[in-house]
This record gives sequence, structure tokens and C-alpha cells, in this order.
Amino acid sequence: MVEFSLLLPLFLLVILATIDFSGYFGARLSVENSARAGARVAATTTLTDYTTGTSPQTGSGIISTVVGNAADAGVPSNVDCGWQGTTLSPTQYPPFTWSSTARGCIGIWYFELETVGPPQLCIQYSAAHLAFGSYSGSTWTAAAPATGCVQADSDIVVVGVGYQYSPLTPLPALSGSALNTYGETQLLEED
Repeated sequence: MVEFSLLLPLFLLVILATIDFSGYFGARLSVENSARAGARVAATTTLTDYTTGTSPQTGSGIISTVVGNAADAGVPSNVDCGWQGTTLSPTQYPPFTWSSTARGCIGIWYFELETVGPPQLCIQYSAAHLAFGSYSGSTWTAAAPATGCVQADSDIVVVGVGYQYSPLTPLPALSGSALNTYGETQLLEED
């Protein structure tokens, strides 16, 4: 009885830690795979697809692909990620942020290839507004893509997925905290 009472807390700690870390890494893989799947669809999406809506490769199609592939994580389909800066060479990782009250986010950004210097952000497709535009702080402004933006063979599309994993068990080291994970995939847009 004494040996059991001494070993039970250690045994439970190992079991609970295994459950939480397995859940975290499962969610992380789900998020990374969803970003990759969304980027595959986004790489074949043209501006015509966005405007006509006749192709499955629309902005909402990209978002549906991301959400469908992130089933283990339960990423929300209507929360935008915010890009850090205006270039494709960010100084922090992840290169995007999301609200601390949101469980996750989806971001679709188009960067114009430059002859000199890093690619420049030209437009974002908003999961929250289902439209092109940009953020200035927390204010969204809808805007049509500039000429040459969302153009085959001249842009890089980045699909980012953020997720906040909350531990399932009340481990002292993890209680009250949430673990952020993210997936980011960059692809040259091709047609």
C-alpha cells in the first residue's frame, strides 16, 4: 500500500503528460498539413477564379480545404492571421499573429516578386471577410488586387494556419497556459 501511494502520483504524471503531449503534437501535425493542403489549392487559384467563383479554387475553397485538413485542431474558418511587416523575409517566427482570444486563424497572402530585394506583400485574402484587402492595425479595408498581383508566375502565395492548443489535463506545468502552434507554406503561384 505504501509503495502504491508513493508511485501513483508519478505514474499519473507520466500518463497525463503523455496524453497532453500526444494531443499537442497531433494538433501540430494537423495544422501543418492543413497549411500545406491550402497552399496546394492556393497555388492553382487565379484572380479569375476569385472573381467568377465558378471554380472550386476560390478563396472560400482554400479556407474549406484548410479547415477540412485541420479537423484534429478545430481551426476556426472566420478568423484572420495578421502578417508581420510587408515583406516575405520577416524578422520573427511565426511571421503572423492572431488574437489571443481566438483559438486559431487562417491567412492567405500574396507577395509580388521583385527584381531586387525580398518579395513585397501586395494583398491578403481575408477568411473573416471573404474578400481581398489589407489590415491597418485591426482595421480591415477591402481592396481589389493591384495589376500584377495574384498573377501566375509572378507571385508567391503564403498560406498560414495558427492554432492555440489548450492542455486537456491539469498538469501544474501546463495549467492555465496555452501552447501556440502554426503551419506556414510558401509556394510559387503557377497555372
